[in-house]
Amino acid sequence: MNELTFPIAPFGVRLGTRLEGKGAREKLLVTLESIPEPGRLIVSLDGVEVLSGSFADETIALSCARLATGEYGDRYLVVRSPSLEIAEDLSHKLERRHLAMFCLIDGRIEVLGQLAFPMRETLELVNKLKETTAKELSELLGIRHNACLHRVGKLTELRLIRREEIGSAGPHRAYRLFSVIYT
Repeated sequence: MNELTFPIAPFGVRLGTRLEGKGAREKLLVTLESIPEPGRLIVSLDGVEVLSGSFADETIALSCARLATGEYGDRYLVVRSPSLEIAEDLSHKLERRHLAMFCLIDGRIEVLGQLAFPMRETLELVNKLKETTAKELSELLGIRHNACLHRVGKLTELRLIRREEIGSAGPHRAYRLFSVIYT
């Protein structure tokens, strides 16, 4: 997967207003669009001391919302933060918008925002396997194939996994699923 890093610190170490966030979002989206598909943009919070909810919502959560519409094709956003505390307001803003995204913190992977336990369970398994199929995933989770397809569809919409259709198996479509963190 093609990858670029977008540092937030050049916009300031104490980021607070929506107006500041709007300028940063415009540059973030231009950078995102410049990545060849499939692409991943790491939004780096390194060097940021304060990330207010207003700035986080305007810059990152709104970008995440636009990404979820499919507007930016096969591209993904991931946040990298020196601490969970700095990303906390972002997590709340994502939750209010019914969105979720990955946050990398000291080698750990956290999910920011709203994601129910069954979805987290499915996401963790996709990340563990790195690449799988919906059929294999449903068998490993012990759930019906159509329930798995529902979970996979939602995780794909949230841009937490990458899905490629590989044909059909009986009445169901067949998909190959990829981790957006480990590819």
